[in-house]
Amino acid sequence: MREYLSSVAGNESLRRRLGKDLEDGSLSHAYVIEGADGSGKSTLAMALSMALACRNRSSADHALPCGRCDACQKIAAGSSPDVIHVYREEGKATMGVDVVRALRADVHTVPNDLSFKVYLIHDAHTMTQQAQNAFLLTLEDPPAFVMFFLLAQDASVLLETIRSRAPILRMQPVSEQEIEAYLLSPARESKLRNTATALKADAPDDFAAILRMANGCIGTAIELLNGSQRASMMEHRAAVSRTISLLAERTRPDELLSALLAFGTNREEVGTKLSFLEMALRDLLLLTYSDTATLVFFTNRELALDLCTRFTARRLVHIANTVRETARLLAANANIRLLLVQLHNKLSRS
Repeated sequence: MREYLSSVAGNESLRRRLGKDLEDGSLSHAYVIEGADGSGKSTLAMALSMALACRNRSSADHALPCGRCDACQKIAAGSSPDVIHVYREEGKATMGVDVVRALRADVHTVPNDLSFKVYLIHDAHTMTQQAQNAFLLTLEDPPAFVMFFLLAQDASVLLETIRSRAPILRMQPVSEQEIEAYLLSPARESKLRNTATALKADAPDDFAAILRMANGCIGTAIELLNGSQRASMMEHRAAVSRTISLLAERTRPDELLSALLAFGTNREEVGTKLSFLEMALRDLLLLTYSDTATLVFFTNRELALDLCTRFTARRLVHIANTVRETARLLAANANIRLLLVQLHNKLSRS
């Protein structure tokens, strides 16, 4: 069976469906690709662009895209003038109408290398109402050689009139097994594959943590393979594991305070540790009801089950609510050290 869009991890049914549309020539002129950061939205859009341009498109003996012909390689390298990336202006939280007006001015320019032009509109969910209305004018009556991919975290924030003209492709979470197979596949770029292979062999616990913390997003897993990001994640996980152990023991309040204060003074890093702490507490709470619950923090189920026996469900809910409130106050710019001391005081009484 011919392989379609193999650079996209998981999402097998979506890839099969789009493969059939590629073969039939029935792709829409526009799609909204919805998914979390790192879920593969951009990868899918690029794979579809390559498939449309692939020199081996008509040969069932080749994957689609083949990834080897000059057209595929040029698009993959980002050097095709006909595959255009559209971003919001640097430093802006939203994509304004000026960006869309520039796009509209460009769409009628005929393709350079290919028989078509593709526009990848990144963070389309940040388009202002004015920008969306301006884009709709082009979406309703585009040149025949133009295709649009709107990459969005949440398609529902787009105008209904845009969604009615651009079918939504939803990226699905990728299982840990699929992420692992993707990272270790011979089809991957050698540096990525070698890094993943070496980490699995030399630090299997770290590798398992990456698969778990990717939360179904292949892009997140790839980012975490980076040495500095991996070290930061493992430091956060160690700090949270230490805190959970002390909460389970309930006999060393001074050490618990030290552990919480060791979360640091950087607001973003403290926020990340609190988020990880919520994830760990969520795992333990679920395990109080089912030994087979899906875990999002712990990679060692036996350890998590052992910790679970040291808490009541009521106490876990109380701790989780307290941590969540602390995270809310942190985001509201409260004093970090004072927040952590207050968190300790509340948890010590739980």
